[in-house]
Amino acid sequence: MSTKPDSRAMPKFDKVLAEELLKAFPDGVVGLDLETTGLSPLVDKIIEISAVKLTPGGISYFDQLVDPSLDIPQKTIDIHGITNEMVKDSPKIEDVLPQFFEFTEGLPLVAHNAQFDLGFLVFNLHQLKLKVQNHEIFCSCKYARSSLKNRESYKLSRLAEELGINLENAHRALDDAIAGLEVFGHSIQERNNRDEKLALFSAKIFELKDFSHPEEMQLPEHIQPMIPFVADQELIVMRYKGGTHKNKWRPVQPIALLPLPNGNILYGKCLIADLYKSFALSKIKDWRRPTDQDEVERLIHERRAELI
Repeated sequence: MSTKPDSRAMPKFDKVLAEELLKAFPDGVVGLDLETTGLSPLVDKIIEISAVKLTPGGISYFDQLVDPSLDIPQKTIDIHGITNEMVKDSPKIEDVLPQFFEFTEGLPLVAHNAQFDLGFLVFNLHQLKLKVQNHEIFCSCKYARSSLKNRESYKLSRLAEELGINLENAHRALDDAIAGLEVFGHSIQERNNRDEKLALFSAKIFELKDFSHPEEMQLPEHIQPMIPFVADQELIVMRYKGGTHKNKWRPVQPIALLPLPNGNILYGKCLIADLYKSFALSKIKDWRRPTDQDEVERLIHERRAELI
């Protein structure tokens, strides 16, 4: 599995860019990406794992489709183009994941919006009761925001276009893994050009060893009915035990259910603040579908008025 796919040529890493990456990671670094059945690691399944490994000895690849043992929703097929027919004869995650981590050799891992990709890997590691290696996890999107400033968008496809990175098959894991690592290299290069400190800590989001309580990855009973709402990103209203609007109803558009070292979260857009936020599942007191759009607008107005 850890071979270069026949259908793609060896990516041409810029020599200076490769040197910058290896200065930051002298032993090597792995760029990775996943394709999945949805955005929630606590619910959805991995259907493709790919990675590019850069070491002083050269470049190597891991590229593997995964049988998720369920039908892939059409809305995700429309994004990445991976069909049920394509994965039906592929190995299952319990066979792929150990080989993937053997390929990574304990090196630092880089992904674009790494919180999502690594959430899937962490959840499956614990579900399969596999040993968690001590990888450092870095987010190329987070680092680009602090290094490649004043960009209209930090989506991988837009950054690749602006930086001249070849991204022929966006939303396929190998191409996105390579592009994400190259974005990270450009971010390092930009900091060096500005004579700024490398400050890699600003891109590090956690270490795999931080996830030490697998039993906490299970969804609370009162959250389980929320799964279809999250899958469809359907608006909900909820009462939350913390924050500015403590224990008061607030409208939220759910995006994903994610595992984090400090506990599972609902990642979603708070319509009151018009910001994407993380809500600890343990602090969601109640939730429901809003009665109508008038209720949503009323709650937004009331909560914002309380801040004046």
